[in-house]
Amino acid sequence: MKTTSVSDVFAWLHKGKPPIKDNSSEDIADAASDAIGKAALNKSNVTVISANGSQKIYIRDVEYNLRVSKPAHGVGVAELKRSLDRNREMLEKNHQKMMAIYRHFRTNTDPLVIEHEGAYRTATKNALVARANIDVLIPLINIKGGDAEYEGDEEGLPIEEHIEQLRFDAEDMVDYELGLNAQKDDGTVNIQSVFIAGLIVVLVVMLLKVFL
Repeated sequence: MKTTSVSDVFAWLHKGKPPIKDNSSEDIADAASDAIGKAALNKSNVTVISANGSQKIYIRDVEYNLRVSKPAHGVGVAELKRSLDRNREMLEKNHQKMMAIYRHFRTNTDPLVIEHEGAYRTATKNALVARANIDVLIPLINIKGGDAEYEGDEEGLPIEEHIEQLRFDAEDMVDYELGLNAQKDDGTVNIQSVFIAGLIVVLVVMLLKVFL
């Protein structure tokens, strides 16, 4: 007859049971932090800035990769200000290009010509580079003792929101130019117009009574 030791009994009792894990609060917090970080990186339309200064930016679900270098150390304030002006001109120039591209699609009667984001890629990339340079130049000018600040409402926006707004502005301006966003006559009567017309008639009748 085979004898069974106490250690064999305990081994038999624990057989097939999963190992006990010591899930400390630090481990749980680290796991949650990693999950949140991965979710943020995988989310679309989020600007990601890498350690080497390159930026991954999404405009209307199209990915743009930028890498902007700082000016040379010895560049003076005057040259930095001229560079700031050139980049603002570049931003406006590519805004005009966006308008021209959108106008082409809106006025083209060829049914095979369909609007697509690829047509805007170059103008959008140029605008992004110009805005990224502006973000570098303004603080640098001030550090060197100069005077520079962000201008208008849009330069104060995050870079992806600024360029997205340029696209919306380009489309709105072209639609207005072509009369595509004008209010359409739906056949209803405007009560205010009727009231004004009636008031004018009453005044005319009163004046006629006075002079006749």
